[in-house]
Amino acid sequence: MNSESNQELEAFAFRFLENQGAALERNERGFEALLPENLSGILGTSEHISINTGSDPEPGKVYSINYGSPLLEKMVDAACGDVPLLACKLQFDYLKTQGFDILILEQFSFSKSVGKIESQAKINTAYIFLTCRYTAQSDEQKHGLINLVFNLETGAYIPNMAESLSVVGKEFIPLQKPIWKDRQLERIMEYIKEQSKEILMDELHSFNETMTRRFKRDVANLEKYYHALEKEMEKSLERPGLSGNLIKERREKIDLLPDELERKRSDLFKKYSIKVKVEPCAVMLINTPAVKVLYNMSIGRTRKSVSLIYNPVTKSMDPLVCQGCGRSITSVYFCNQLHLLCSMCSKKCPLC
Repeated sequence: MNSESNQELEAFAFRFLENQGAALERNERGFEALLPENLSGILGTSEHISINTGSDPEPGKVYSINYGSPLLEKMVDAACGDVPLLACKLQFDYLKTQGFDILILEQFSFSKSVGKIESQAKINTAYIFLTCRYTAQSDEQKHGLINLVFNLETGAYIPNMAESLSVVGKEFIPLQKPIWKDRQLERIMEYIKEQSKEILMDELHSFNETMTRRFKRDVANLEKYYHALEKEMEKSLERPGLSGNLIKERREKIDLLPDELERKRSDLFKKYSIKVKVEPCAVMLINTPAVKVLYNMSIGRTRKSVSLIYNPVTKSMDPLVCQGCGRSITSVYFCNQLHLLCSMCSKKCPLC
């Protein structure tokens, strides 16, 4: 290992121990550390240790920091165990004050209703920016990172907001205490887990195409094999001298081939289906000015008011949220009780 790598590993170990409350003192060979009791328990060491990069370890006394060394692995695991939190406040020189009716007509479709803006007001709202690590599991695995942004007030997933944040003025502020309500973050994570495949559709497009291509290839080979097997078994019945019982048994086996083929096809489908696991690895709370628009709709003889939020980062209205499944929607349906629903939930309202 070169000296530059040694220095990087030593710097990481030093910063980690320092952030965890250890008392540190550098020396010619590395540094010594006096660890808090809980930290020594996490690392499985005594409270007083020496870190000598590249040195031969002495159990319980001197530890080396190299790639793959047990102590370094424990430090990395501990550093990644907590999700880092950050907060920022967005700044805008101009906030839109008109034209919301056009945006609503362009972005939303409200089934069997007509509507108009009743009022609007400037507000401060919050978004949660999640950097997530995903694993797509099929016949192969694909790993990656993806940024997802949700409106903390409504729970709506905001497409394209993560990419737009880079050009917006930001002031980073101390995060004293998370402002999300009880179970708010948990509900967002539940939604991500349920809808992660849909959210990651573009990211996993090539991976999905590869698995679909392999599935079709293997199904075609499987069908070819079973069709050839059926022909061979049918032809074997033409041999002279076969007893009635033997012919009956082979006929029964031939009749079972379609079911067997279907089971094999089902096994291939399970093999190439994609299961997605998503875990947060960083969280940023975003405070920003916005505009809340009260939209009044007439649905037959009834009326319903819906709050919409203009997002100055995406320069569009945030999606609404289906009250049945939590999915973010722009095509909105209503049941007899006027619940806001997606197309799937509108077939049978889960709340009625």
